[in-house]
Amino acid sequence: MIDAHVHLEKGDYSVEWIKQFVAYAVKRNIDEIYFLEHTHIFKECRNFYNEMSAYNEYQKNWYQKKWEQARPLKDYIDYIEKLKQIDFPIRLKFGLEVCYSPEHEIDIAQMKQMYSFDFLAGSIHFIGGWAFSHMKQRWNKNDYDMDELYERYYALMLSLINSRLFSGLAHPQSLQCYGAYPQKDFRHIYLQLAQALCLNDMYIEESSGLAINYGDKQLGMNADMLECMVRCNVPILTASDAHSPQNVGLYIKEMNDLIQTV
Repeated sequence: MIDAHVHLEKGDYSVEWIKQFVAYAVKRNIDEIYFLEHTHIFKECRNFYNEMSAYNEYQKNWYQKKWEQARPLKDYIDYIEKLKQIDFPIRLKFGLEVCYSPEHEIDIAQMKQMYSFDFLAGSIHFIGGWAFSHMKQRWNKNDYDMDELYERYYALMLSLINSRLFSGLAHPQSLQCYGAYPQKDFRHIYLQLAQALCLNDMYIEESSGLAINYGDKQLGMNADMLECMVRCNVPILTASDAHSPQNVGLYIKEMNDLIQTV
């Protein structure tokens, strides 16, 4: 089994820190981990956050605090090189989770050319600069036209896929973080997304991150999206979005069972 989305940023870049993640993975029969870091923790990625920082005062202050603690990408790359010299009991890959906005495709492409990673996972965290998944600016679905909001969300997702910048699509159900599930029949859009993923040789995550971090009652993609991905033979990688060792591999078996029942 694979956990394709695990973050290291809450600890120091030490061998002891990563061994804690690996230990939990072994306990849960995980054979491979994709470690990745958010681009917002690195100095070189500052431009990616111009629009979200300008959106409101909360987001400006949030990113300013991240920027004050930002580290150079070289720290992460040096850490990866050190870890690749060590024999771990499971397979490890190392990459980045890139916050995608169409305005920054050139910036992302330049970064991709400058640095070598095993993979890049693209994620949608902003809609028009609005950071919709932040717990300190929780929102109510009744205050929005959810059909229109999901159309914008999926349009950004399609742009991300067609940019040809990424290996995979991270947590495609993130907009439902506060119980805002899609109401309209979006199966025609799921088909477009699936076809684009296949065309661009990308995987999609079946993620338990919302269940772990937001208490979401739905595990992974909604049934229509998951069925479309399976029927179209899109590579599906299970992922926990773990930010701490004890969450590595959480619900991976259950998500594999869901995929198998489609």
